[in-house]
Amino acid sequence: MFSSLSRTLLRRPLFLLTTTLRLISTTTSTSNRPSFAVSYLVNSCGLSPESALFVSERVNFETSARPDAVIDVFKNHGFSQSQISGIFRKWPRLILASPERTLLPKLKYLRSVGFSGPDLAQMITAAPYVLTRSLEKHLIPNFSRLRDFLRGDKYAVTAIRRSPRILLQGFETTVDPFVKILRDKGVRESSIVWLVKCQSRTMITSCDHLEEIVEKTKEMGFDDPSAAKFAVAMLAVVGMSESTWERKFNAYGRWGWSRDDAMRAFVKIPWCMTLSEEKIMAVMGFFVKEMEFESSFLLRHPRLMSLSLRKRIRPRCMVFKHLSSHGLMKTKIGLTTLLTISEEDFLEKFLTPHIEEAPELLDIYREKKHMAMGTLVP
Repeated sequence: MFSSLSRTLLRRPLFLLTTTLRLISTTTSTSNRPSFAVSYLVNSCGLSPESALFVSERVNFETSARPDAVIDVFKNHGFSQSQISGIFRKWPRLILASPERTLLPKLKYLRSVGFSGPDLAQMITAAPYVLTRSLEKHLIPNFSRLRDFLRGDKYAVTAIRRSPRILLQGFETTVDPFVKILRDKGVRESSIVWLVKCQSRTMITSCDHLEEIVEKTKEMGFDDPSAAKFAVAMLAVVGMSESTWERKFNAYGRWGWSRDDAMRAFVKIPWCMTLSEEKIMAVMGFFVKEMEFESSFLLRHPRLMSLSLRKRIRPRCMVFKHLSSHGLMKTKIGLTTLLTISEEDFLEKFLTPHIEEAPELLDIYREKKHMAMGTLVP
């Protein structure tokens, strides 16, 4: 091919040959030199050369005026450099968006309904296309529907943080379908609201199989969809594979529980099967080895499995052991009550009455509590 080109050039007049060679040289030089957009994306946005080339193939610009203005908007709203570059990688056109018409009105609205700086940045980074949707025709109506359903701005923000798809694709597309299925199946309204607020991502992604999940949950012993625990049991069914179930059964089995024992506990308190194997082993180990209880104690009280070992179980149990060993347990309140009552009631019933006769009790509790919180004891 090159020899053919050479013969063609040699047959042309000298001035045409010179002009052609100059054009080839210029084209080759230009192709080897990165464009302004690529250089800007690498140097000002922190993109890798590969990502910068990808973005520049979709949007091109020859001055930094508009990109600088867009970056300033994001920085002023608390976005980090990595978040900004992530936005441009996912949705390149935003680098040329109008700050006044496209970005600022929507960011202002989202902050006004409760998205804080970090929450706002995280949500936009996960779904930057949100900023291309119409404020009046899409964002405001969909947020309003979600807020009305959950009865509060803060709950709507929580749901969107967990699944930005709600705001991106709209309430009718994401939430309505699974809400209708659950209502038709008899799931109580308060449970549906909780699922939308706290488990929106799981519900949206599982919508196509939701009827099957409801029936499978019933088969596992939860025959009343209107019961409060039915929603938690559904999450265990949808969120765990067969191998994960087996690992949970094996974790409980190491402490003497049979599969039937674990299923009875699950039907009683569904949370106990949603725990990680590490959590199961840690809580069981604490009660059996440190508190010297039989594992059957937790089978009778599976609710205790879901409590925080570091923040609640260990600090309160240390108080319980100290009171018992010094003959200060003068009430008939059992350990399960001690572990499940509120913090205020715990302090009132188990610490305050014994401060004078056992001042070290407060130090014991505060030390364990602060260790759990990762802070120093003042």
